[in-house]
Amino acid sequence: MTSAVRDVLVVGGGPAGSALAVLLRRRGHDVVLVDEARFPRDKVCGEGVSPEAWRLLADLGVDAEVRALGPHPLRGMALVSPDGTGFRGLYRRRDDDLGFAVRRDRLDHVLLQHARRAGVEVREATRATVLRWAADGAHEVTVANGAGPESIQARLVVGADGRRSVVARSLGLLLEHASLRKFAVRGHWRGMQGLEACGEMHVAAGGYCGVAPLGDGLANVAFVLDRRDMAEAGGDLEAFYRSSITRRWPRLAERLAIAQLLAPPRAIGPLALQARGLSAPGALLVGDAAGFYDPFTGEGVTLALRSAELAAGAADDALRSGRTGDLRAYDRARHAATRDKFRLNRLLQRVVAWPALANAVARRLARRPDLADQLVGIAGDFVPARTALGPRFVWDLLRS
Repeated sequence: MTSAVRDVLVVGGGPAGSALAVLLRRRGHDVVLVDEARFPRDKVCGEGVSPEAWRLLADLGVDAEVRALGPHPLRGMALVSPDGTGFRGLYRRRDDDLGFAVRRDRLDHVLLQHARRAGVEVREATRATVLRWAADGAHEVTVANGAGPESIQARLVVGADGRRSVVARSLGLLLEHASLRKFAVRGHWRGMQGLEACGEMHVAAGGYCGVAPLGDGLANVAFVLDRRDMAEAGGDLEAFYRSSITRRWPRLAERLAIAQLLAPPRAIGPLALQARGLSAPGALLVGDAAGFYDPFTGEGVTLALRSAELAAGAADDALRSGRTGDLRAYDRARHAATRDKFRLNRLLQRVVAWPALANAVARRLARRPDLADQLVGIAGDFVPARTALGPRFVWDLLRS
């Protein structure tokens, strides 16, 4: 069965898809959103969200609902290098404008429900399977649910369906990174010792482990390792998860000694995916579908919301002008907004991969809390990343 041509079809109901659906519906467009899951659903994620997300959530009109979830405030980040050197950077923000940590099943459900209330036609348990270019210039997407397959035609199709995006792959836009082949393993714990109002990042040779305090004695503990290290997992992911923490991060293992792992851990990977482009005639990509990088700075949710904000302007202009065949204004806007942050991410990945350098940088930052605050502010998306890419910052870091 083929329905009437819709203005916008969003494939994927995570933060990017829900946010963009709301923004386009608010501009008067007819929007349908499909997701293969039923919400609330779990999502493997570090679950720390940077402070800039509050502005984006407020613009969507959903910040009060997110605050009602009781997210755990994050006042900054504490980082520990391979030799145990630690430093802390703080978010120099108001108490109601800090970073926060919250379970993704709860956050994503709130955002999807907000889209539904905004007038978006939301279809859960509906999977996009095939994307075709129709003769009249609209994309045609075949979706499947319990009632059988249906073809939906739309003037604009949005791929917001994550790392394995059907839309991105149908358009030939997504490919694995040539060299970054890392995997993440995440578990939720109750009773972890030493939790504070800061996120944590613990670097070890070949990987790192993040801790996000979720409140009420809960913590998200997730590590990232290279694919070759993951081979040890075999068929027992939980045993590998526990033993990896014990061997690589013994200080964390001590803090988890009397804690309870609430459910079997989950893994995702490879983490680094590249997009050849962020748009094609009649289609664009947001969130992880537009490329997924090593999440060392933990900006995933904020980046998803920001990419939706940028895409909304370009999509609205194209829909109103009837020229959805060229959406490259979105590519340019997102590149300009993320270029410096991604450069810094790549620089930090090199530092993390070289233990001696990571130790040296940690020692310097421990002596210079102003520089630590600056780096954490960049990770929090409210300090421009270009401030850490200039010669002045490098000189201050090296001479400290």
